[in-house]
Amino acid sequence: MIALELSVTHHSGPKKAMRCVHCLSLLEKKTKDHVFPSSWYPATTPEKIQRWTVPSCGECNGKYGEMEKELFIRAAMCVGPLKAEAAGLSRKAVESLGVGVSGLSPEEKKHREALKKKIVGELEPYVAGTPTFPGLGLHKGFSPHQQYMVKIPEVLLKEVAGKIVRGCEYVLGNQRLTEDPAHLRIYFAEENSIQDVLRVFDKFGAATHLGPGFRVTRAVAHDDHRLVMYKIDIWGTWSIFAVIGPPDNERETHSS
Repeated sequence: MIALELSVTHHSGPKKAMRCVHCLSLLEKKTKDHVFPSSWYPATTPEKIQRWTVPSCGECNGKYGEMEKELFIRAAMCVGPLKAEAAGLSRKAVESLGVGVSGLSPEEKKHREALKKKIVGELEPYVAGTPTFPGLGLHKGFSPHQQYMVKIPEVLLKEVAGKIVRGCEYVLGNQRLTEDPAHLRIYFAEENSIQDVLRVFDKFGAATHLGPGFRVTRAVAHDDHRLVMYKIDIWGTWSIFAVIGPPDNERETHSS
């Protein structure tokens, strides 16, 4: 299991709606950031599905947009192309590398070619016994000797997962901002390895489905409303587990 902790910085402001969900800066001009990137929705997503957006500054919107794009390509290449929850995603990933796409501007064509060179250049034949990211393992029906390993940098997982969780908390937590002294902790693990933690979700509300591609489960501790837990399932394949709450030392004092 990979455990990642993101620190947050305190900024004061008159209204939550007028601050960037990510950097917490005051917004003179608000832009909308999609909690789940538009390109991440599978082709099977009904048109009526609400696509959550949150207030963001232009700088954060652009920064996370580039990260989401690269993480999408790498992760989508690791998802079975016949999986209904991920329909059309592998094709989008390939097109994002400029394969099979026409009419691109010279600048965009150059950008996609550079990205393809970077990602393809990192591919390595799968070696038996090599640990894989939870949910993004070998494709069924294919020999392991025919498969390649796609590297996913930890910084992409950490930053994009944190961005998604902050957006979910703003939408589901009555516009709550993830700010000091709260800490956001991100976990990637096989579900059966953290069953004790996941039992908490059975005590709270039902999951929110955003089409077949995304399912969000949120739980609030009954004795401390500041402590929130998330399980976010993506493409029916991999999951983000997260905890938003006070620092460890404060929780220990509160519980003693």
